[in-house]
Amino acid sequence: MALTLRQHDLVRLREAIGRGGAWWLDEFFKLLPARHAAFLRGGGRPTLIVGNENELLHLRLQNAGAGVDEAQSVVAEDALAVIGTFLSQRDLDRRDVEIGLRLPEELLFSRELILPVEAKASIDAIAAQDLARKTPFKAVDIYSDHRVERGLEGGRLLVRQWITRRQYVERAVDELGLQLTELRFVRFGEQQAAPSIRLSSEAGRRNIWKTVLAGLCCSAIGLAVLLGFEEYDNQQTALARLEMDIAAATRKAQMVRQTVDQLRERRDALVRLRLQRSSAPGLIDLWEETTRILPHHSWLTELRLVEGSGAREAQVIMSGFSSAAPSLISIVDGSPLFSDAALASAVAFDANEGRERFSLQARVRSSVDVRK
Repeated sequence: MALTLRQHDLVRLREAIGRGGAWWLDEFFKLLPARHAAFLRGGGRPTLIVGNENELLHLRLQNAGAGVDEAQSVVAEDALAVIGTFLSQRDLDRRDVEIGLRLPEELLFSRELILPVEAKASIDAIAAQDLARKTPFKAVDIYSDHRVERGLEGGRLLVRQWITRRQYVERAVDELGLQLTELRFVRFGEQQAAPSIRLSSEAGRRNIWKTVLAGLCCSAIGLAVLLGFEEYDNQQTALARLEMDIAAATRKAQMVRQTVDQLRERRDALVRLRLQRSSAPGLIDLWEETTRILPHHSWLTELRLVEGSGAREAQVIMSGFSSAAPSLISIVDGSPLFSDAALASAVAFDANEGRERFSLQARVRSSVDVRK
């Protein structure tokens, strides 16, 4: 509940700021010549509304800033030529006016949305999402626009949305011989307040923030210079800090490299030492290897090394208990230090230990055999 109240307060604050800004702009425009004020308000360029109905070409020229509203309907086979003549008679060109297209009202689809006042700042996104989700229209096949009609009770907004198919607009533009990029809006009906769909963001939209920037251009330039200087100073500080961090990281990397080199030298020395040992592993080596390969369910009670006439004939005898004594043959035989593993006696179950008593013998490999 507290979050909802806070959002509502923020919306009311934005509305108050907007009303204050609008009042300030009205007072500012009163200080300017009417022509300049009309231009800054977005009414500097006249509007030409073109319609082609019942074999008649309807032209209507409007300029709210200059108080101009002229209309003409003629039979014309070359609509583009008639438009050029109509404008040239008034010392205008197609590039000097905002061109709009008038279509019949039956080509317009209208719908309404009721939104909370907190959604006022996101009406554009909400209207587009609701149109895609609740209607069969595809964005590539239509033109759409919306307008907030009025506020409702309970802090809600009534939003009216209009949709028309692109094919209607494109067909009418082709008949007139115009370019689609020349159009700024499509109006449905003859009245000034008739539903209208903007085709371009430049179509006479009274953008309050754009007007504020136009009125406060000097302040904006000064603020931009100040922000640029501050950004430059922050970048220089960040670069200096980065250089210090790089230097510290470089020193640490050198220390790490030295440590790695020392460890590598010690490892090489250990390898050389092991290579210099006798060709046959010693008892300690056999003991370490036996401890490594024996599974957890087995243990020894005796480990004997029986030396033969040569290093290749040395044997090791292991005696102990295991839960799976026969499996030890493959385990021992898979060791790089043992080979030819086999049971020296029959396996017998020991009731006291709950394990199988075994005696296993294997030949000890020499270092030559290990390298092979």
